[in-house]
Amino acid sequence: MSENPFEVFKEDMENEEVYLRVNAMHRVGIICTLIGVDQIKSQLLPYLDSLLNKDDDEVLFAMAEELGNIAEIIPNYSSCLLNLLEKLATFDETVVREQAVKSISVVCQFLSDLEIVNVIVPMWLRLAQNDTIFTCRISAVNLMSPIYARAGTQQENMRLQFAELCKEEAIMVRRAVANKIGEIAQAMEKSHVVGDLVPAVKNLCYDEQDSVRLLCAQSLMSISLILNLTEIKAYILPLIILQAEDKSWKVRMALAQIFTDLAIAVGKDITDFQLIPIFSNLLKDTQCDVRVVAVKSLLRFIKFISPERLSLIVPNLQILSEDSFCQVKQNVCEVIGQIANLLPKEYCQNKLQQCLFELMSDENTEVRRNAIKSAGIFVIAIGFEELNQFIPHLKKSMIDPKWRVRKETIKTIIQLALSVKHLDTFTQQLEQAFLLFLRDRAAEVRSIGLSYLSELIAVYKQEWALGNFLQKCVEILEKDNGCFFRINALYAIQQISFAVESHQVEQRLWPIVQKYLKDPIPNIRFVSLKVAKSLMKKIENQDVLIQIKQSLNEMLDDPDRDVKFYVQEALQY
Repeated sequence: MSENPFEVFKEDMENEEVYLRVNAMHRVGIICTLIGVDQIKSQLLPYLDSLLNKDDDEVLFAMAEELGNIAEIIPNYSSCLLNLLEKLATFDETVVREQAVKSISVVCQFLSDLEIVNVIVPMWLRLAQNDTIFTCRISAVNLMSPIYARAGTQQENMRLQFAELCKEEAIMVRRAVANKIGEIAQAMEKSHVVGDLVPAVKNLCYDEQDSVRLLCAQSLMSISLILNLTEIKAYILPLIILQAEDKSWKVRMALAQIFTDLAIAVGKDITDFQLIPIFSNLLKDTQCDVRVVAVKSLLRFIKFISPERLSLIVPNLQILSEDSFCQVKQNVCEVIGQIANLLPKEYCQNKLQQCLFELMSDENTEVRRNAIKSAGIFVIAIGFEELNQFIPHLKKSMIDPKWRVRKETIKTIIQLALSVKHLDTFTQQLEQAFLLFLRDRAAEVRSIGLSYLSELIAVYKQEWALGNFLQKCVEILEKDNGCFFRINALYAIQQISFAVESHQVEQRLWPIVQKYLKDPIPNIRFVSLKVAKSLMKKIENQDVLIQIKQSLNEMLDDPDRDVKFYVQEALQY
């Protein structure tokens, strides 16, 4: 094998496996640091040029990427890479072409303004004026914004040529223009934006191809950031209305997707008085996909518009809460929860509360889940005076056949319990629904209930934990036949022990656990042992500790080997 780094690279590039050639290409930067600028110009670049028409796209993509990295290695000589990058920018494969454009932009960072005018702009014009290969013109569009600001006296030539690209017959070129014209506007003087780009984007909004029109929404937003209020009303607002009424649902969906960003760009005044009616139409669109995206955008939109204008949105939410498409209703649930924080309490209660109740009983599982999640936010927003109206719905949800719904319900109940912080309200309204987690069939639901017990005890103190809650745990241990439920009750007692004082553990909790060390079911004995071990850490009375160890010693001959193992471990404490 040759010791010359460049020869080693050539040998690697002759491998039949594409992935090995790609890996070799990604090492070309190391080769450049070893061979120096002269060899890069005289040997490496001609060799890479020879690969253009015979290697795979994956290798060419790696080449386009590495040429940008090489520019950083030889910044003072990076212009020598442009010939190769220009050729890569004409390729049919999109990723190769786009990466070439990115690497040209990197090279431009190391060039002087004079080199931009004398080297880069002529290259751009060659790409833009190439009538044979339309991909050249796409690359020219993508290169416009990185180089225009530094084009100096050539800016007018670039604008004139770009105007021709805006009227292209090739759909792919027009798509590129529609996609990049907003970005180009950020680099261009305002007078030329108004005089050249606004008419161009208007024509694109009327384009016969919906694939072109749907890309205009983002550009309208970018151009709006440059214009003043009067100019937005005159030039941009009519085009927003046009897109909202477009015959293609894909165009309307693209507008709905960025509507909040567009609203921020045009400003609060226009949004409050002109955009809300437009957005309302998108919310009532005949195409379900548009409604789904519009309602999702509404989550951000409601935070931007003035609170007094929010009431115009509410009638749409009432209609959408009965939508035939479940994804629409899922998103509506989230909006109802959020909008409750922005509207007057009585208004929310009168207009949206019943909608939320109906969504909590929806036939679709995900709708019910989202509605239950929003119910917690809604109650906290409107006040706990209305909590009693939600309790029947939460109890019903806690016995839902779908465990994911029950999981969301227990989380909501806990959220409300931790927020209300009033013992009587909790015990009279929420406690009964909360205690259902002890007997839930899903381990996930039982686990969530247990994980928040310590927080609940911190809020409602040990009087509650050692009262109603402990009584319920004992009831399950004594009367329930379900092994999992009894195990859950034992773990609940363990959680209580972490939050109460030592003498309470000794007097109230240990006698219960002691009883179930002799349970006929091995799993109950096994969990009782684990709980007993944790109780020992809290107990300070030596007589009680001796009593616990005596009980454990009696279990050393237990027929179950897992129980015996944990007995021995507990006795070592």
